[in-house]
Amino acid sequence: MILTFSSQIESADSERRVIAGKIVPFETPGNTSVGKVVFAKGSIAIGDPGKVKMLMQHRNDKPIGRMQKFNEEEDGIYASFKISASMQGADALVLASEQLIDGLSVGVDVIKSQQKKDYIYVTSA
Repeated sequence: MILTFSSQIESADSERRVIAGKIVPFETPGNTSVGKVVFAKGSIAIGDPGKVKMLMQHRNDKPIGRMQKFNEEEDGIYASFKISASMQGADALVLASEQLIDGLSVGVDVIKSQQKKDYIYVTSA
């Protein structure tokens, strides 16, 4: 199952060309493309952050940056993305800094999950 979900942008730095925020909350219900989902800590495997592209509106033909780094905390995964010097990247930075785009939307390929009463509980990805 592949799903997408959104979380808040925590910072957009036009000078450094970086957008950052929590990309995955843990143990908190969130709305996704398949309904309510809760992610367990350790349920997301990212691998090499330099290979993770930031896309505009999940469009593979609209890459605007790459993940610089991520860290897994008790409450979720936080990441920062270096935004390209392209016109699309510049537009994304302006829209994020003006809070016209205020969320990070992440796509996840779910490997293992459990159906709970009101949500899906993801235990590994």
